[in-house]
Amino acid sequence: MEKRELQKIVNPVYTTAKGTVMLLAAMGDQDTMSLIPYIEVDEEGVRHEVPEDIQKCYMIAQMARYVIHNSAALASNSANIIDLPSGYAPRGFRVTSAGKRYFGFDLPIVIDTMKPAAEKTMSAAQRALSSYCAVDATNYKSMRDALGDVEGDICIVTEGMLGYFSESELISLCQAIRRLLEEFGGSWVTADMTSLQIYPLTFEAVLGGDPEKMDMISKNLAASMADVDFYKNSLFCNGLEGALEFLSRQGFSVKREPTDIYMPDIPGIDPAMMQKLREAYKPIEILTMTLDTDHNKADMVPDDKDDLPFAVSSYSSDGVLHVKIQGRLDTITAPDLLEEFQKTEGKVDAIKVDASNMAYMSRAGLRVLTIMCESLEDKSRFEVTGEAIRGRFSD
Repeated sequence: MEKRELQKIVNPVYTTAKGTVMLLAAMGDQDTMSLIPYIEVDEEGVRHEVPEDIQKCYMIAQMARYVIHNSAALASNSANIIDLPSGYAPRGFRVTSAGKRYFGFDLPIVIDTMKPAAEKTMSAAQRALSSYCAVDATNYKSMRDALGDVEGDICIVTEGMLGYFSESELISLCQAIRRLLEEFGGSWVTADMTSLQIYPLTFEAVLGGDPEKMDMISKNLAASMADVDFYKNSLFCNGLEGALEFLSRQGFSVKREPTDIYMPDIPGIDPAMMQKLREAYKPIEILTMTLDTDHNKADMVPDDKDDLPFAVSSYSSDGVLHVKIQGRLDTITAPDLLEEFQKTEGKVDAIKVDASNMAYMSRAGLRVLTIMCESLEDKSRFEVTGEAIRGRFSD
């Protein structure tokens, strides 16, 4: 199986990025439309049976969320904007046109498409200021290597990503972002925790409809595009106050602002409706995180195995597949484990995985281990050993 197919299996969430860019294109965003021919949006057939008027509300809400994050990033004093995840959206066009450096970080399967697409559609000046890199968002070293010799402080923008993470992934992301801010200075901005409201609020403002109905539709649409549980971590399960408490525990000071101050006019929306939307969006907040310098760093020490390079080795004996994993099993490396497993062609009766030197496992890694387990007729003959895996399977 080709690498790209392996990446699809371990990272199905990437399909949501295609849905997003299609909504932006449907709103007439010119930069997005220039990218469409190069990003294979027809590959997955991103289509949903949604009434036209409700789909229009969904398109407006998606565009609003996108431009709010653009405005917040550009309003920062940072010379370097890190878009995490970059998806297929043209935020890099906006950032580089403002004279700032842009770093688009995402899954390999996204970057492999988006990087050449941007090169074909950006101006020479924009290309000189932009960089697209495959990273694992929970891995500080992955992101730090992608930044290279960048100078000046950074602004990290996360739009639409945080609800996809398990609790352990979320904590690892926060630790990675904190280490980057310690080194470079700057901030982390997102409206993810409150921008879920943008869909029902748009529905109510545009159609006078029941916001709970739109909330259900938007969540069902998200769930239909990737087989992961959404909004099951500490940023979403305990309300905004619970999210703020969690961020404080992770070592961040948080500034709260209403998103309507970052809301430019949306092309195609008449002034009266635009004003109505701004009023509707006032309950939504964008959060800007900076380092809490008084925070106790005792809990922020990375696993000492994080520095081990990833490696996977295997051999078969008497129908038993023995697999040894070293380093991080995450969105970048999980396809390698799946590839190693597929070499057996299903000709094993038992699997033993040695994870004693595994530093970390994301849901992408867990997905591959689940595939391996499900391949066995007798699931009890799947065994994972090693102190390093304690707590990795709980979420």
